[in-house]
Amino acid sequence: MSQGSIPATQPQDAASAKSAANPWGPLRPGLLLAILLIGGVIEAIAWNATAPNRTYQVFASWPIVSALLLAIVLWALLSGGFRIAALVRRVLAVAAVIGLFFLMLRFEGFEGDMVPRFRPRWTATAKERLEAFMAAESAKKPASPPAAALPTDGATTPDESSAPAVSFGHDGHNWPAYRGPLRDGIVRTTGPVDWTQPPAEVWRHPVGAGWSSFCVVDGLAFTQEQRDEHEAVVCYNVETGATVWTHQDTARFEDPLGGLGPRATPTFAEGRLVTLGATGLLTCFGNAQTGVVLWQRDILKDADAKNIEWAMSASPLVADGKVIAVPGGANGRGVIAYDLQTGKEVWAAGDGPASYAAPKLATLLDTLTVLVFDGLGLRGHDIQSGQELWNLPWSNQPKVNAAEPAVLDDQTLLIGGGYNLGSALVKIAREENNWNAKTEWTSRRFHLKFNAPVVKDGFAYGLDEGILECIDLTSGTMKWKKGRYGYGQLLLIDDAILVMSEGGEVAVVKADPNRYEEVLRFPALNSKTWNHPVVWKDLLLVRNGEEAACFKLKLKD
Repeated sequence: MSQGSIPATQPQDAASAKSAANPWGPLRPGLLLAILLIGGVIEAIAWNATAPNRTYQVFASWPIVSALLLAIVLWALLSGGFRIAALVRRVLAVAAVIGLFFLMLRFEGFEGDMVPRFRPRWTATAKERLEAFMAAESAKKPASPPAAALPTDGATTPDESSAPAVSFGHDGHNWPAYRGPLRDGIVRTTGPVDWTQPPAEVWRHPVGAGWSSFCVVDGLAFTQEQRDEHEAVVCYNVETGATVWTHQDTARFEDPLGGLGPRATPTFAEGRLVTLGATGLLTCFGNAQTGVVLWQRDILKDADAKNIEWAMSASPLVADGKVIAVPGGANGRGVIAYDLQTGKEVWAAGDGPASYAAPKLATLLDTLTVLVFDGLGLRGHDIQSGQELWNLPWSNQPKVNAAEPAVLDDQTLLIGGGYNLGSALVKIAREENNWNAKTEWTSRRFHLKFNAPVVKDGFAYGLDEGILECIDLTSGTMKWKKGRYGYGQLLLIDDAILVMSEGGEVAVVKADPNRYEEVLRFPALNSKTWNHPVVWKDLLLVRNGEEAACFKLKLKD
């Protein structure tokens, strides 16, 4: 080889040596830094542009974060050049990182603001824990005989076994419906609680999926759960947590955002227990102590309506011998009243699309009125005839109204909604047979996405996009807004607000409009919790889509 050819081979040898030293290729960290910086700036602009609405902040973040992750993957694959060996190594490395992520973690739904949740794969699933619990209970007592199938296009004929027990259901401490006897989230029969220390745990065990709360009557706690392909109504002993009876129907609803299982809470009234499943199956139990079914109806079939995006959620209202359901059908079938004893249709009215708030009873201007907060707004129906007395348009882009209105007096209501909707004070007026509803004030604050407020002494407290807020009801002005609890639920006990946080913690905040003060916080559940808490006598019951627990409150002397 001549001396003149030697210099020509030196760069090639240097490149080969460099390639051998860096088999991944010449990655460019400066480019990665630029991608992260640009993505961070765009995300900050989008986040602040949609403030203070956390739901829309997350919505705006989804495409930005997705594009940022894609850009990082492309950087990892392509910034080192296109040498085949190095490119193959980078492809395998990226695939290994992604595979390791999903190998170690499993997806378990979304938070209320649409942030995804993951859990380590080596932990037992909720289904596995429930199956173990059910097996243990089955070993203790013989299995109950299966319930006879009932038609869903009419009512069955009551018999002696379905007659309600005369002495059942008259305890003054009962929590017979969603958010309590008046559906307002206020505990009236339990005295002041000593919140200086966390309450003692009484029992805890797995439950089936679903966002149902508890209905508690004479020491029996009723709730709804998903168990494989069946929707189950389950009765537990409130003091021990033991299963008393279970009724199952073949039905299943599941949605990536809304989750799995029934959403509504059982209602006990006039000696009967009534439940509504996620797919529209309305069931009346003639004897709540034994789980004997009296009749069933498919409310979506009756209304010729389709299920809504996140399923039937409005806990049935029982009043004046009627069961009020909100299937959201057109042509005068938005709301349907059934006879409590026979299941026969009494009246149908309205044509608003269904939403997620439970119907509520109120006496407004001397008229017993059913309040229906559907996808288009708030309506008042005469409970006797079903006639729509008045309506107030109040809607957002997804047509989601999920927080029950607060009744302030016989002509004043407070409503609130999420998705950047805000709140309003509503006045009902009447001149002979002419009714109207108008807003006294409106506010872009107090975004009650799917938690209803509690009211005390002229002030309302609620979770505005996951942050606890107090407003003055005379003007709608904010008194304070502090404490991040996620999309949870509230109870008012004496002068304290009990917050069931989305993360499963229970917090206690003073119901003081002048200042925010959290006096206690303790872990109650271990996963996402959208279910409403319940207080019966001195027991606090909580549940979510995986487990239920009971705590004993310490009452003040």
